[in-house]
Formats: sequence, C-alpha cells, structure tokens
Amino acid sequence: MRETEYAYAVARIRANEVSLLTDSDMNQLISAEDYGSALRMLTGKGWAEPAGGDICEAEMNRAWELIKESVPKAELLEALVIGNDFVNLKAAVKTVFSGIETGDYFVYPSVCPPEKIGKAVRENDFSDLPPYLAETAYEAYHAVSGSQDGQSAEMIIDKAALETALKSAEKAESELLVKIASLACVTANIKIARRSAKTGKSEQFALDSMCDCGLTDNEKLVAAAFAGKEIGPIISDAGFPEISEEADGDFSALEMKCDNLITRWIQDARYLVFGPDPVIAYYYAKTAETKNVRIILSAKSAGVPTEIIKQRVRDIYV
Repeated sequence: MRETEYAYAVARIRANEVSLLTDSDMNQLISAEDYGSALRMLTGKGWAEPAGGDICEAEMNRAWELIKESVPKAELLEALVIGNDFVNLKAAVKTVFSGIETGDYFVYPSVCPPEKIGKAVRENDFSDLPPYLAETAYEAYHAVSGSQDGQSAEMIIDKAALETALKSAEKAESELLVKIASLACVTANIKIARRSAKTGKSEQFALDSMCDCGLTDNEKLVAAAFAGKEIGPIISDAGFPEISEEADGDFSALEMKCDNLITRWIQDARYLVFGPDPVIAYYYAKTAETKNVRIILSAKSAGVPTEIIKQRVRDIYV
C-alpha cells in the first residue's frame, strides 16, 4: 500500500493528539485529593465515564474506532487489538467451565466480537471463529474438558496470542509495529524461562510454553535460567540490549522498561507525515495513557501516597 494512502488518517490523528494527557495533567491526577477528584479531572478533559463501565476501556474503544474510521484498511492494523481476542478466549474458557457469567470478563476493543467467542466456547463449536483463533480455542477447550488442565489451556492461549500478534504486525508492513510485537514475545520468553525454573517446572515445559518467534534462542535461554545463570547477555545478543539489564531483575522493572521503550519508539513517529506509524503511535500513546490513569485511579482508591504513585507511572507520549 502506498504510504500516501494514510495521509487522511495521519491528519485526523494529529488533530486528536492535542487531547492526549500531558505531563502536567498526569501530575495533577497524581496530586488529586482522592479518587473522585481524579475522576472529575478526567471528565473535565473529555473522558467519558460509561454507566457501569470502565472509563479507561471506553477511551481505548474510542481510539480504535477513530483508527478504523480513518485508515484505508483497518485489518492491516489489527495487530493493535488482536491480543484482546485471546484475553477474551481465556476468559470464556475459564468462566464456561466455572459456571460464571462470561460477559463480565470480556475486554475491548477486539477484532473478533467477544460474544462470538463466548458462544463458541459454550457450544464447543469453533467453526464460526476466524482461523487464527479457532484452532487455539479448540486446543484450549479440550485441554480443560479432557484432562482438566487449566494451566495448559492458558499456556496454549498465551503463546498463540503473542505469535498471532507478531504475524499480524508483519502484515501491516510497519517496522514500529513489528518492533513492539517482537518486544512482547521476547519479554514473555524471559518471564517463562525464569518462572519455570523458579517454580520447579521442567525445561521442556518452559520450551513448550515459549513463543516460537525466531527472536531468541529459547534452548539457550532456558538452560541459563535453570542453571541459575544470567540471561541478560543472551537477550542482548538476540538484539534487545535495551532490556538486557532488567532481564534478570524484578518483573515489574522489566515491564516498566518495556513500556518506556515503546514510548520512546512512538515518539519518533510523531515527526512522520506518511505511512501507518503515526496512527500506530497514537494508539500506543493512548495505551500508555490509560495504563497510567488506571494505575493512578487504583492507587487513589486504595489511598496510596502520592510519592509511591509517581514511582509507578510510565513515561508518556506527549
């Protein structure tokens, strides 16, 4: 697709970027007296609190709808939200077998309607699901129904989610989107290798759980983790030196590093005029923004001190 075909979408995104929360806005939210005060600040900035819904989820829905309305072919950017399809599949499998109402656990936005996923799992009929989801749904369902192995079902879904997102990103012909999807795969493999070693799982279990994305030497990664050796150098050699220092440390620090790294990448896209990257950058800017808002609102609700909240928030795009 010619890059100029995104010119209209980029123009609309630029017009909407002015409504993104600034550092000053975030500091005001952090300094808000309580949860209610923070919520009022958000509504004053144009955020709409849905009746009985999630204000952050509503913002992400609005961002995705804007993108779908603006770009020439929305399916090329489905990598932005396709991961939520697998979150919804996991919710459907868990709730159906637990006898719980599924709809309360769905997340939005998504590519495949969550209700369709819930119906497929309830009826054990996955023929109506898109191909990228149907096989995973079948395998996860039968892992639980056949051997009552919920852990294997989660492993199947999580692995497929990351691999599908990477494949979807490659179709978009966006280096930025591929980098973000690749980072997610590598980060997941780090966590799986270390958690498996720590919890007494087998090396084969770790290997079976990891993304087969060709980005990391999974056997070397698992061997190092199980031997108690540092895996940071392996991650650096794989082409991800930015997160190598956090690869052996606290997972929260690793996640924050990844979030801030993505923010740095998308900031470069703000200077572009053509192509999909400015649109992609806007969506991830909203993702980072709503993640911070969620952290702040949750902390305000729990009475967490301001200084602690400041330590938890991520860098932002604006």
